[in-house]
Amino acid sequence: MATQGQTATSGFNLRDIPDANLLSDQAVSGQMETQLPTGRQIARKLALVIGVIAAAALLATKLPGLEEIPHRVAAADRGWMIIAALLELASTAAFAFAFHGVYDRRTSARASTSMSMAVQGLNVVLPSGGAGGLAVGAVLLDRAGVPRSFAAARTVALFLITSLVSFAAVIVAGFGAALAGHGTLMTTAVPAAVALLLIAALVALPRGESKGNGRLAKVRDSLRDGVGSSVELLRSGDRLVIGGAIGYFAFDVAALAVAFHAVGSAGLPLGLLVLAYTLGHGGAIIPIPGSAEGGLIGMFVLYGMSLPTATAAVLAYRALHAGVPVLLGMVGLWDVRRLMRAPDDLVVARHRAPARPAQQLDRAPCTA
Repeated sequence: MATQGQTATSGFNLRDIPDANLLSDQAVSGQMETQLPTGRQIARKLALVIGVIAAAALLATKLPGLEEIPHRVAAADRGWMIIAALLELASTAAFAFAFHGVYDRRTSARASTSMSMAVQGLNVVLPSGGAGGLAVGAVLLDRAGVPRSFAAARTVALFLITSLVSFAAVIVAGFGAALAGHGTLMTTAVPAAVALLLIAALVALPRGESKGNGRLAKVRDSLRDGVGSSVELLRSGDRLVIGGAIGYFAFDVAALAVAFHAVGSAGLPLGLLVLAYTLGHGGAIIPIPGSAEGGLIGMFVLYGMSLPTATAAVLAYRALHAGVPVLLGMVGLWDVRRLMRAPDDLVVARHRAPARPAQQLDRAPCTA
């Protein structure tokens, strides 16, 4: 069994060789420019997201039967909405715990918290199933001096572990709902079976090096390393990683359930709620603003909610689900940029590497 900080596939301890990986990073630094979006680019992306969502919401309210939605959202119970906001804050905090644990506590607690907030905020403006923000997180870690190979493998692992919680929830909720007679087998047991097969397929990935140097081979190698790191972290029983990943999912599901109460609906039975939530968020894989909202509304209607109620609840939920991470993400990104000018506050002493040149901290930003 691999211990924490040791890859399950290679058999060597990553903690013992930071300097070797750093030399490798320096050797390729001229070929791989790590870039961060500027505040202006983030503002443009955020304005685009808000504009598209507002336009979609306005268009939806013009459809027959949906005229009442603006009133229902505006009249949402404040008490329930406050509870939903607190649950979103708890979900954000849980992700910070998972983030700190996955990266082996190499950065300080403050740095991990700020980075995780920045990642979640950027996930809102870079919708791609959660991968957009994590890619920026990998850039932040690279800037902090964390070995690139380690950061890459653990970034994939963080994505896989948080996704694993969602797949596990689909399995439990799907088979549970089927046994309880909620929904049809096609909408309960089938998604659960598919999720089980996907997990099995990932675990069964060959551990050897891929042949060839093509993009597909590189993706396969990255996925293989990420799976190995994920298995290692789960086997180690790291409480920050496991508890954080579960809390990140569970608190967010609870926030959506509370949003239904806020607009005057009891919502769905727990199993169907979890299925609609998880499958609906699959729409966020499509990298366009509004894809998550459309996916959630569609799934809740499929599982039995009326279109007006589903739309009102999802819009109320998404106002917090997007708003809380964006606000915290702006603070987090500002704090990370500040910390990068004081490396001693960024990386814990035992993992500290030679500071990178100050001029590298503000390279030309990526294109919008």
